[in-house]
Amino acid sequence: MLRTVPCRWFELVTTRRDVARVLAALAERGTIELEARGPQPWAPMTSGADRALERYRELERLWRAHWPAPQAGSEPIVDPAATLGARVAALEAWAGDAGPLVAERERVAAQARSIGDLVRVLEALPAEFPVVGAWEVGTRVAADMRIHAVAPHAPPIDAPEGVLRLSVRGPDDEYVVAFGRAGDLAALDEQLAARKARRIVVPPDLAGGATEVLAALAERRKALEQRAGGIAHELDALARRHDVARALGDLGVIDWLASHGSELSASDRLCRVTGWTTADDAAMLCPVIDGGPARCVARFAEPPAGATPPSLLANPPWVRAFERFARMLGQPGQDEADPSVLVAVLAPLLFGFMFGDVGQGAVVAVAGWLLRKRVPVLVLLVPGGLSAMVFGLLFGSVFAREDVIAAWWLHPLEQPVALLVAAIAVGAAILVTGLALAALQAHWHRAGRAWWARDAGLVLAYVALLAAVAAPGAFWLALAGALWYVTGAARMAEHGATGGALAGVAQFVEHLLQLVVNTVSFARAGAFALAHAGLSAAVVALADAAGGAGYWIALVIGNLLIVALEGLVVGIQTTRLVMFEFFVRFMKGTGRSFRPLPPPFVPLPHRNGSHE
Repeated sequence: MLRTVPCRWFELVTTRRDVARVLAALAERGTIELEARGPQPWAPMTSGADRALERYRELERLWRAHWPAPQAGSEPIVDPAATLGARVAALEAWAGDAGPLVAERERVAAQARSIGDLVRVLEALPAEFPVVGAWEVGTRVAADMRIHAVAPHAPPIDAPEGVLRLSVRGPDDEYVVAFGRAGDLAALDEQLAARKARRIVVPPDLAGGATEVLAALAERRKALEQRAGGIAHELDALARRHDVARALGDLGVIDWLASHGSELSASDRLCRVTGWTTADDAAMLCPVIDGGPARCVARFAEPPAGATPPSLLANPPWVRAFERFARMLGQPGQDEADPSVLVAVLAPLLFGFMFGDVGQGAVVAVAGWLLRKRVPVLVLLVPGGLSAMVFGLLFGSVFAREDVIAAWWLHPLEQPVALLVAAIAVGAAILVTGLALAALQAHWHRAGRAWWARDAGLVLAYVALLAAVAAPGAFWLALAGALWYVTGAARMAEHGATGGALAGVAQFVEHLLQLVVNTVSFARAGAFALAHAGLSAAVVALADAAGGAGYWIALVIGNLLIVALEGLVVGIQTTRLVMFEFFVRFMKGTGRSFRPLPPPFVPLPHRNGSHE
C-alpha cells in the first residue's frame, strides 16, 4: 500500500466501423487514457468537418432548449464525415421549419410570465381595487398605471410629485405599482429602467376590480397553456419528421470522436489505439458489443521510450478519503511512497489530540457522516471525531465538563508540561517515520548505498539527540552521526573530498536544524489541546454562573461555538503538520495522475460487459 501502481501500456487494433463503440465502451468503464504513439495520425473527418462541427455547435446554442433528448442510432457510424454532413443538414432543415413555432412558443411563454406577475400583484390588492379606469390621487384624477418588478432590497425610488406608489412583495421580486398621469410617470419609468426593472404590461381590454380581472387572467392563462401544449406537440412531430433525436445522438458521438481522434492512428480499414490502462487483463480491452466480443485485438506492451506512465494510489476503501492530502502536493511517482495509509492514522490522531472531548467529538463525527455525500471532503470528520472521543476519554472531558467521567490519562490544564512533552514525542515519531520513508524511496530508486553512506548519519544524529534528553551519553552518538554524514558527503563529492566535506557540514547543520525546528513545531499540538481545554473551562464557568435554565443555554451555545471554531482551527493545524512537517521529509510529487478518456455525451447502444 505504500507504493504507487503504474498503469500498463496497451495497444489495441479494431476496425473503423467499430472504433467509436469500442472507445465509448472503454470510456464508460473509465479504464483507458489515450496517448498517440504512431507515425500516421488518424483524421476521422474531412477538411470541411471543422466548419460542420462549428455549425452544429452554433445550432445547439440556438435551439438546444427546443430539441428532444439525444438518441444513439442502432447502426455504427462507418463514415463520420458523411454522417456529420447529413445530420447537420437535418438539424438545419428542422430549424427552418421550427423557427416560427419556436418564436410563437417564446411569445406565449413571455405572456404567461407577465400574467403570472400580474396575478401575484393583484392577489395582494383589495378585491374591489379597480385595475383599469380612473383613480383619485389627491385632488387630481390619474388615468394611467405602471407595474414594475424590481429586485428585492433594491435602492429606494424617489417618486415624482403627483404619483401614488404601492409596493407588493412577491416570492422572488418586489412589485412597484404606481398611479398618475402619463407625463408624471415618465421620470419614474426612467428610474426603474436604470435599476433594470421589468415592466409588467396590463392588457388594455381588462375591466373591473381585482377579483374580476383575476378571473379573466385565469382564462387567458388556461388558453396560453393549451396553446403551449399544441406548440410542443407540433415541435415533437417536426423532430420525428427530421429524426432530430438520432441526429443529435450521432453528432454527439462524432464530436467526441473528433476531439480524441488525434490520439489514434489508422489505415484504410483498421484503427490502432494506444495508451495507458488500469485493466488487469488485456481481454477486458475488447468489450462486448451487439451481444458478442468486439472485433478487436489487444495486448499489453512495453511503454515507448520516454513515456511516463500515470501512477495509481492502491489503497483500501477506508484510506481513500485521505489520498487528497498527498495530492495537495502532487501525485506520488512510481518510485515514491504513497503516505495515504499513514495519514489515515496520523491525521485523526493529531486532530483528536488537539480536540479531545467525548461529546464534541461525537457531534463532529455525526456531522461528517450526515454531510459526506453533499460535501465529500467532510467524510474526514468521521475518523477525526472518533479520535476526539477517544482522547476525550483520556482527558476526562464530556461536552466541556471534566467532572462527568474520570480521566484515563490526565487533565490537560492540570498537567500542561506532560501534555506538551507528549505532543513533541508524537511529532518526533512522525518525523522519524518520514525519514524512514525517505530511506525506502532511496532503495526503490536504487540509491540505497548513497543513503547509507551519507543520510543515515543524519538519522543517527537526530535519534541520538532525542535520546540524549533522557540519556545524555547519547550525545556522542549524535557527533558520530555528524561525522558519518560529513565523511559520506566527502566520499560522494565529484569535485574533491575537501569541498565535499565542507558542503556536507553545511548541509548537515541545515538539515538537523530543520528537524529540530520541525520537532518543536509539534508542541503546537499540545498548545491547541491546552487552548481547547481552557476554552471548555471558560464555557463551563459561564454556564455555572448563569445557573438554572441559563446554565443549559450557555452550555449548549458554548459547545456549539467550540465545535465550530476549534474544529476549524484544529483541522487547519492538522493539515499543516501533516503537509509541512511530515511530507517534506520524503515526498516530491513527481508522478502524474491517470486521466481516463471521458465518455461521449450520448450513450451508445449495446454496451455490455462488466465494469471495473
